[in-house]
Amino acid sequence: MKDSKKEFEPAGIEDDVIMLDFEHTPGGLNCQTSAVRKLLLHYGHEISEEMFVGIASGLGFVYWFQKGMFAPIVGGMNSGRFPGLVGRAIQRLGGDFTVLKSSSTKRAHQQLKSVLKTGQPAFVCADIAYLPHLGTSEDDHFGQHTFLVYGINEPDDIVYISDRFDVPLTMPATQLQRARASKFHPFPARNQMIQFTMPESLPDLRRLIPKAIEENVDFMFNAPIKNLGLNGILKWREMLPKYPKMINNPNWLLIGMIHHYIYIETGGSGGAIFRRIYSTFLREAGELMEEDHLLDASSEFEEISDVWTNIANSFLSDEYDSLAEIRKIHWTNNSDLEKKGPKALNKVKKQSDRLPSLMEQAIDEAVPYFSRIIEPIRDLLAQVHDMETKALSSL
Repeated sequence: MKDSKKEFEPAGIEDDVIMLDFEHTPGGLNCQTSAVRKLLLHYGHEISEEMFVGIASGLGFVYWFQKGMFAPIVGGMNSGRFPGLVGRAIQRLGGDFTVLKSSSTKRAHQQLKSVLKTGQPAFVCADIAYLPHLGTSEDDHFGQHTFLVYGINEPDDIVYISDRFDVPLTMPATQLQRARASKFHPFPARNQMIQFTMPESLPDLRRLIPKAIEENVDFMFNAPIKNLGLNGILKWREMLPKYPKMINNPNWLLIGMIHHYIYIETGGSGGAIFRRIYSTFLREAGELMEEDHLLDASSEFEEISDVWTNIANSFLSDEYDSLAEIRKIHWTNNSDLEKKGPKALNKVKKQSDRLPSLMEQAIDEAVPYFSRIIEPIRDLLAQVHDMETKALSSL
């Protein structure tokens, strides 16, 4: 699927040098929530990423498949229309936001610089296919990856970024423009960015937590369409056996299996499709509010997290050597990049070079047995649905 036959052309780069006094905070569980947490820290506000997700009523589930997608996707956030979760949380904390976007590369670049000139790091969306520090291929598109840009040196074609890594990074400003301008579906970047109005001080979280939990429980039980929330888990369980007919291409079917593993376990979900994050939030909330039922629910979600990890691993089952090795490579690459950043790229590339042959092997030895692979997954989905129903009912 081509973005455009026209070659990308950078625009609007002049001779500005803007460098903010910004301290990179290592790590992060999810690209969006960690980026906003870093912004809050930049303004002197301490809040954990897990608490931020909880305040946003951020626990969710989505099963999605539409025209133009090679395979269905699943996710674990209650996000909604961009900026979804992060915008909701900032407003609940007393701030606000403005979404800036433009079809013009030049205009989008000017918007980025205008935010930097206010002293605020720029929160930008970018397509992972064009981000050199992620080690992805130009066919692996996801345009809702977010990070902070905290400096730019136009004469030297450098931008300074803070991503979900242990170290700060740099990349060419022209390459960032390409990543921001990407129009690839289903989640195009389209030069979107957010300018935030930060609160002067954080409110008492004890006032926000009960309502945030109540709204999150309501979403999971009463999501507006059957692809979302608890019903979405059952919808996915129902649709899994139909994948071979829906997708009708062994290579795409395998990529879909790999992406299910990534989105659940390694792709910025904090592991176990955000359930570990929500478990930690409930523990923090329970300790802050001295509410035992929140601590009990936290323990329940920790058990639920283990089931989701089993679901993810089962798509790349140890029963098939090729699938197990593909899983190991993705897990190791993700861990190496998060801890070492660009220093890990050579190792990641060497590991990734093995994937095409492993995928060919998997298409022969595993994909024909897709129906058998998903049998235990469907059982686990029924189990996790019942466990989440029970845990959420207790809240």
